[in-house]
Amino acid sequence: MEEAPGGAPRRGRPPVLDRDRLITVAAGMDPRALTMTGVARELGVATSALYRWVSDREALLDLVSSTMLDRILPGQEPTASSWRAWLTTWAHNVRREFGAVPGFAARVLTGPHRDPAHGRLEAAGVHAFTAAGHPPDRARQCWYAFAVAVVGWVAVEHGHDDPAGEPRDFDALLEILLRGTAPG
Repeated sequence: MEEAPGGAPRRGRPPVLDRDRLITVAAGMDPRALTMTGVARELGVATSALYRWVSDREALLDLVSSTMLDRILPGQEPTASSWRAWLTTWAHNVRREFGAVPGFAARVLTGPHRDPAHGRLEAAGVHAFTAAGHPPDRARQCWYAFAVAVVGWVAVEHGHDDPAGEPRDFDALLEILLRGTAPG
């Protein structure tokens, strides 16, 4: 039996809800249709149990978005010598994470600007293009074009089969985008 602080044995059922489980269940749902009641039902807990973790539906969506952002942002800051590698890593991380949880891609990348994840993501992407040598306004435009192209590719890749049966070459997309956004 597990011990409580102070050495006494814990009584009752072990907790059925933790942060990781909450995020996993919420991330598996369509964010447009996600409700606190629906998440609680999936978790097998009372709706009131969710409010110990988040204040409302928007806070839950923000928590999932922030967690996904942590998974897709490369660990190192982009520099003048690493901006291409940083963007390539970011794109592959987006493909992996949003392929597994497609409903949250639009929210994290283009979604409500009140979502803190969106601001963090945009700042990191713009920083990559300023590290490449672009002025801030141009860096923002490069980031927007790059992010929209990557997310669009991932959305199509996970939403439709190629009728010709041809595999899509994600690395070719990245090469084209990075060549097109390199400073003149």
